[in-house]
Amino acid sequence: MSRSYIKILLAAVLFVFGHWANGQYSTDNRVIFEHMRYSAEKPFNTWSVSLGYGPLIMYNDLANYKVFPMHWKFGPNITVAKQLVPAWAFDLQFLSGDFVAGGSTFYSEGNIMEFSLNSQTYINQLLLLPGPLNDKWNFYFKLGFGLTAFRTRVRYNDTDEFVHFGDFGEANEEDGYIVLGYDKDDPTKKIARAKEFVVPIGAGVQYRLNRSFDLAFETSMRLSLEDKLDNILVGAQNDKYWSTSISICYKIGKKDKRHSRWTYRGYGFNVFGAPKNDPLQNEIRVLEEDFKKYQEGRVVKKDSITVIHSAQKVYGTANLVTVFFELEKYNEVDNESLVELATLALNMTKNKSWKADIYGYSDEYDKSENNIEISRKRCERILQFFVRDLGLERERFVIHPLGEEDILPQDITSKKARLSINRRVDVVLKK
Repeated sequence: MSRSYIKILLAAVLFVFGHWANGQYSTDNRVIFEHMRYSAEKPFNTWSVSLGYGPLIMYNDLANYKVFPMHWKFGPNITVAKQLVPAWAFDLQFLSGDFVAGGSTFYSEGNIMEFSLNSQTYINQLLLLPGPLNDKWNFYFKLGFGLTAFRTRVRYNDTDEFVHFGDFGEANEEDGYIVLGYDKDDPTKKIARAKEFVVPIGAGVQYRLNRSFDLAFETSMRLSLEDKLDNILVGAQNDKYWSTSISICYKIGKKDKRHSRWTYRGYGFNVFGAPKNDPLQNEIRVLEEDFKKYQEGRVVKKDSITVIHSAQKVYGTANLVTVFFELEKYNEVDNESLVELATLALNMTKNKSWKADIYGYSDEYDKSENNIEISRKRCERILQFFVRDLGLERERFVIHPLGEEDILPQDITSKKARLSINRRVDVVLKK
């Protein structure tokens, strides 16, 4: 039976993956009204109580069947559930019922009373389009932990007489009858129930009748942590029992509000109803930060036409390239400037007689004891690009480190613009 449950679990996983993969190429055509859409800020009904009834099938060391027994026993159950979010809920369940498990010679009979605390995971809320299917169906997995109090007696198939340990040898005579929850010397006399921990594992489906009632079908295997539900400690696996029931569920709360398990999780929210981390939003945020930085540095770009026009007047030529530097920097040159310098170098390669002067500047905020020195390093950085990187002759260049000397007009109104523009190098071509 445990292998059957593994197969069912694998089939469910394949179903979820298949639905998700198909959803990648599907359009959401569902009509979802606002009162159906889940949000953590909205009030929804979250409590429910269910009454169910169904068969209880025991799988112990005496059972000679793999799935369905010869004799069926039925029992009731009651469940109180609390929905945390549309995808998850907890429930407290009480289960009771008689059981019979027979073999070729013996059979065991008994009664179980079980209390369990379970978690419910709604499969349809984990799909690409989260929410109930057709506003009518919910599917869920169930896993929990519980305590069962039980009575059990072993009897002979032919005579229905109770089996005594002494039947297997005089040395066992004092052990009494093979019973739990009954007097070992009088198997008809009830005593305190035996107890054992169990782990319920199951699945269910819910059908929405209306705002107040649901119909549900649930099946689960209750795995015992010991091997004593029949008081026979043989066999390779612990005892277990299978419970299946059909339930009617009443959703507690205001009639004008939906129960949260019948709501739809909107796009951009995780299974807890909180906004999820959207990679696209992260990219937008990074772009916004980059744009902000660009705007902060745009003061230089904005006045670049004024700078070039003024420089042409000062140097008496339009054959020049201006490179701007950050505060106290002299090594970092942006790609756009490198392209302009490379274009100028290409023209010098074609015309061997052309030379160039490199003028370097700094401003008062470069925080250097000798701003002439920092302007010289800026000149040398550009010279290095021409000579070492592009292979031009060193003797074709002359550097002019001018420090804080401001050759630009004062009609640039922004002080920040003037200071930023003064952190530059002008490469003037001499034909």
